[in-house]
Amino acid sequence: MSFPNPEQAFQIAIAQWEGLWEANPSDTGNYAHCKAGGTKLIGTMRGVTPDVYAAWIQIDPCALTAQQMQQDVTLPVAAQIAVKDYYQQPGLDKLSWSPLIAITMDFGWTAGPSRAIKTLQTLVGATADGVPGPASANLVNHYIARTGIAAACDNYTARRVDYYLSISQPGTPDAQFRQGWLNRANWFLSTNPSPCWWDNWRDWTPAAG
Repeated sequence: MSFPNPEQAFQIAIAQWEGLWEANPSDTGNYAHCKAGGTKLIGTMRGVTPDVYAAWIQIDPCALTAQQMQQDVTLPVAAQIAVKDYYQQPGLDKLSWSPLIAITMDFGWTAGPSRAIKTLQTLVGATADGVPGPASANLVNHYIARTGIAAACDNYTARRVDYYLSISQPGTPDAQFRQGWLNRANWFLSTNPSPCWWDNWRDWTPAAG
């Protein structure tokens, strides 16, 4: 069987949606938060913010330069950071790996792991505490078995879309990001014609037991 592992899944999504360099002053993620106080506009490379990359290499965010980030944040590095911060650290690695968990990871990348995990827990009927554990793992597995993996992922995507719509109403600061967020969320739908994201998961089957 062949389907993406967490790092490969992030590489696919980052390559598709993050592009390369972005330094929009209206995007708060492009600012470094200095240890001594204050902020500094640096920019984001492949979706990795200055604060996140500084934590990865253990330096003051404001010691970074745009040139350094553009040079050092390669696609493999961005995916490795994403796995640590959005898969392992939030506890998604405690759940059986599936397309549904890959989508949850990606939602966490854009909206924060806690919200993404709570959305998953609410979907499957678990306590929405943002902390994956054995109860959540069992309910996720049962939900996939009951609905099928394609429907499970599409139902999760619908909730993700609802969240983006709720925070990007016309006239709000995030309205400028609405269409991009919606395009990214809907990219994961199982109903998209091939070639599509789902082609990477044709060999996936639920783990035995």
